[in-house]
Amino acid sequence: MKRINFVILSLALVMAIFVGACSSEESTSTSGATAASDSGSATTKYLTLSNTSPHVTVIDAETNLVVNTADIPDLLKWTWNDDNNYFDGQNVWLGLKYPEKDDAVVISLDVDTLEVTNRLSVGKEGKNIYLGKATKSGILHVGKQGSGEVVTIDTNNGTILETWDTVPVNGGVVCDADIGIGPDGVERFYYPTRSGDTVVAIDAVTGATLAETSTPEGSSPLMHTNAPDGRMWVQESGSNTNAVFDPVTLDLVKRFASAKGPVVGTFSPNGEYAYIGHFGDPVVQVVDTKTLEEITRITVGNTPSKLAVHPNGQYIYAIASKESAVVVIDTSTWKVTERVALAGNPNGMFLWSN
Repeated sequence: MKRINFVILSLALVMAIFVGACSSEESTSTSGATAASDSGSATTKYLTLSNTSPHVTVIDAETNLVVNTADIPDLLKWTWNDDNNYFDGQNVWLGLKYPEKDDAVVISLDVDTLEVTNRLSVGKEGKNIYLGKATKSGILHVGKQGSGEVVTIDTNNGTILETWDTVPVNGGVVCDADIGIGPDGVERFYYPTRSGDTVVAIDAVTGATLAETSTPEGSSPLMHTNAPDGRMWVQESGSNTNAVFDPVTLDLVKRFASAKGPVVGTFSPNGEYAYIGHFGDPVVQVVDTKTLEEITRITVGNTPSKLAVHPNGQYIYAIASKESAVVVIDTSTWKVTERVALAGNPNGMFLWSN
């Protein structure tokens, strides 16, 4: 009897080692995930907003539980432009417009207290305003869609610096904008002109035009994001294509098909994958950034118009505004793992760690 028990115990140990080895192999992923920090000090959260409601929600990205909510008075009359924001380490900067008066303002919102810390008027604007990331010195660039002006703001002290009114718009309007640094070290402010079918790069310090390029007629370049390798990715909503450009010359690297209505792009932390959301199809497109070949399309059940990625690369968060939810995607399987129901019909999202 003792010998039988010994054999059973030995077999159990062998099985445990085998299962452990298999589990270890399965946890190794070719996704954009990176190793989690050992410090345990950083907390990752995401904040959701709506351009039809003053409601703001903060969610713990590890548990997907709501940790804070507030109604922001500035969002009662002012419409948030859901295409962009900038995080300075403590505050998220947002562009707002007062439709009744065609006024536009930029506010900063403390992510811990959800209180407005800055409120700056950027003048009259009949359409929308777009914020890119700030420069290394903290200068935020605000593109005004209707007037074609670019306003610069010092986020260190909350002051307006300059207004540039000579930037090219080519008969179109300034759309989603961003700051990027090319291999030459120059900081550029990039923006597409939606109905003008062009993409422009201007010097982020002087406002001088550095490069322009045309996109196919009717392509309607709407959004763009600078990849970790510096190249500029543009979502062309009119032609259902994505285009990748050289960051200095704006020469086309490649144009390839997307699903219907590409509207937003972001990247895995290690720069290996691009994730593209759409307003016309309920999918997130995954693209290899080296080969520029599509890997897969993830069906999320709703139009994923806004995306964010966890700093460890393990999860993609997609806003499904029509169902008032955030869809969580596991990048090790490219599968939806959770849907987080929210109030206020959110259509915008911002993720940070501190």
